[in-house]
Amino acid sequence: MSRSVEPEQRLAEALRARATGAGRAGPNGPAPRGGADPDTAAIRAALLAALAVGLLVGVLFALLSLLSPGTLPPLG
Repeated sequence: MSRSVEPEQRLAEALRARATGAGRAGPNGPAPRGGADPDTAAIRAALLAALAVGLLVGVLFALLSLLSPGTLPPLG
């Protein structure tokens, strides 16, 4: 066997092992990234709460501007 075939063969074997999942830790492999651990869940809840408050404030400003024109100062 020549030396140029050996790296290609090792690469092919590594890709085959990766495709079949050989060598993974545990029966199901490593834990997937982006799982909803407590920190991620808390951050997600905080972002959703901030989005909801922002939407509420925006709707209130829109209603205020439509129902009583001139109450809000003009932009610019």
